Amino acid sequence: MKRFIKIAAVVLISLFCFSVILLVDLSPTVAKNVHQQVENAENVSDLISQLRSSLRNRYQAQQIDISYSQAESLLGFTQRALPKLNSDIKLTEDHAEMLVSYQLSAYIFSSYINVSIKIKEANYLNVESVSVGSITVPGHWALSWVESLANSYTNSEAATKAIQQIAKTDISPNQIIISLNPLDSLLRELKNIKTSDDSDERQLLRARTAHYLTFLDGLPPSNDLAIQNRATSLGYYLYKLMLEAKTMSAEDPQGTSNSASLENEAAIMALAIYAGNRRFSTLLGDLSFAVDPIPTVRRKPVLANRQDLSLHFIFSAAIKLLSEQGITIAVGEFKELMDRGNGGSGYSFIDLTADMAGANFATLAVDPRTAEQIQNVMSLEVNETLFFPSIDGFDEGMNKSEFRQKYSDIESAEYVEVINNIEIRINRLPVSKVSNK
Repeated sequence: MKRFIKIAAVVLISLFCFSVILLVDLSPTVAKNVHQQVENAENVSDLISQLRSSLRNRYQAQQIDISYSQAESLLGFTQRALPKLNSDIKLTEDHAEMLVSYQLSAYIFSSYINVSIKIKEANYLNVESVSVGSITVPGHWALSWVESLANSYTNSEAATKAIQQIAKTDISPNQIIISLNPLDSLLRELKNIKTSDDSDERQLLRARTAHYLTFLDGLPPSNDLAIQNRATSLGYYLYKLMLEAKTMSAEDPQGTSNSASLENEAAIMALAIYAGNRRFSTLLGDLSFAVDPIPTVRRKPVLANRQDLSLHFIFSAAIKLLSEQGITIAVGEFKELMDRGNGGSGYSFIDLTADMAGANFATLAVDPRTAEQIQNVMSLEVNETLFFPSIDGFDEGMNKSEFRQKYSDIESAEYVEVINNIEIRINRLPVSKVSNK
């Protein structure tokens, strides 16, 4: 028996080493410069408009045209959000090849997982082949595995319906045209997916968020509104919320830092729904058990006397709670790159500062190590300088030509210097200093 165990162990170890040799490479197949990929990010606005139109016209067949530059820009955004991942796309007369290199954690030497997905134009989603390292499998096998796993994980037919939505793919060196069947059946299936929303923790978060929504809706006007119709500072809402969150945390029988983290998360999500956009409520689940209809503020609050900065801060804080901080900041940066085009508001380091400050605040507010300290700092007074830095000296409203002339690209020394300056200012905020105690 012992001999059998030893042999089995040797076989398993050998298979593992053999798999590593086949799947892992010492160098990436993709080494794309991200600043080149996002150079034409403003073109993505047209793609977003197409996607919105397809959702509005869910009962009709749709066509999505994706240009090479749009695809490149989206891949650049992905790399900005996930620095360890490089990706590229190659288009020929009837083929598209997606290349991905992911850098593994380096213990002794750098290693990479290299993936290649080849798609051929057809009257359906025709995945020709999928390669991982030195292993290549037929595309229909890989697609079938992904479909089965996704359906099993979501306990639905969402993956099957998503694949069935693709009626045709036309591929040329300059673009990919995807013809879609009516999206209604897929959207209905997506709504029926059962996720972790039913967990006790998720239900508690919804209940606490509903509490803070009711709390916000019942707040009296800020005392600093000496001038009629003057917009309320975002600092007033955060002050009141953190004061309430501190009280609720203290009343928790367990009295743990986790309770402060939960209260802060619920308060931020309530603020995102109330003063940002009520659609954030759909990401939490049904709140009608406690608040119906969902209350929203009559007039959006301001930050540094600007409504747009308040929204940037709120949205970024909420996105941080729903994702990783790197993704949050990448979203803000990509949005600014898109704004450089005609019809956009121009690239703004001031908007980006609000994005980064919002993500920073949410990160510290839900971290059990700093959640209580954030409550203590924010519940002292109505003061924007507690959580938002000075924006003096930062450029905004730059079109693409002006941005190139002054900063060249997002990897230039001039650009990085401004980003570092923003981070320094954020790190000097009273809310940021709690993490150093």
